Amino acid sequence: MSQVLIAGATGLIGRELVRQLGAAHELTLLCRKPGEPAPNRHWLPVDFDRLENTELPAPVDLAFCCLGSTRKDAGSDTAFRRVDHDYVLAFAALARRHGCRRLIVVSSLGANPSSPALYPRTKGEMEQALLAQEWQRLAIVRPAMLLGDRQPPRASEQFFQAIYPLIKPLLRGRFRRWRAIEARQVAHAMAVLAEQQSGVETVENEQLLAL
Repeated sequence: MSQVLIAGATGLIGRELVRQLGAAHELTLLCRKPGEPAPNRHWLPVDFDRLENTELPAPVDLAFCCLGSTRKDAGSDTAFRRVDHDYVLAFAALARRHGCRRLIVVSSLGANPSSPALYPRTKGEMEQALLAQEWQRLAIVRPAMLLGDRQPPRASEQFFQAIYPLIKPLLRGRFRRWRAIEARQVAHAMAVLAEQQSGVETVENEQLLAL
């Protein structure tokens, strides 16, 4: 049974990923506060600002990073970057320190280290940093707007989900890449991508929809 490490297990994609992985793996779930106990799920409360001091109970075979925030939720540019850049890289370092060589990471459609906008630039810089490292298997997934029941809800996502049925028919051809995607679809794609034992790739939204 594989030892799997997950960050962001209580988020929209993370919850679906934990559900879909089920009892086939031993899951260590990094968290601020433990979630509901279940077989093969081990909640590990950590200080994400001090992940370098964290010791895991076992070596890691596979790691999933579903960490992510927004500028509004984080409260400042600095706080947003801390979550979406610094925490992700600290998580990757933690996994590597415990023997992990396979990592699947959630980024975002439009990630670009040269972007003048904070969100895509931060995501792009995070991707760059991971791609510069040596991984046996690294898959960076770039979903578009997420659909699903986020708790607590984000007002922007609630508004988008309300109007999405009206604009979905317009998102065809070259605009297909902007189609919204269910969190469960992203989680499923991540699980499928993790089955490959080697290779480095960036997986765009169209590919996630296909998977």
